[in-house]
Amino acid sequence: MQKFMPTSANQLWVSDITYIRLSQGFAYLSLVTDAYSRKIVGFDLCERISAKGCIAALKMALKQNPDRSLGLIHHSDRGIQYCSNNYVKLLQQNRIASA
Repeated sequence: MQKFMPTSANQLWVSDITYIRLSQGFAYLSLVTDAYSRKIVGFDLCERISAKGCIAALKMALKQNPDRSLGLIHHSDRGIQYCSNNYVKLLQQNRIASA
């Protein structure tokens, strides 16, 4: 497998989820990071680990970065949240390639 090295912002976004321990359980932070600038371009904090938080984070990233004329690639661990119909549909609607 060949590594893609972005040469500018908005070429490669990387998505991930991390958990935050609270006094009464956990919260789940969904992040979308621009691989070139390492800037968080989208995020969402949810009570449950689900596609809902990932979709909200992706929507925030899309809203903040409307110019994706260079062709955007999205990378994740391909967990169930990122393979959900609604998440994949959002990527497709915005002509974002998935890697």
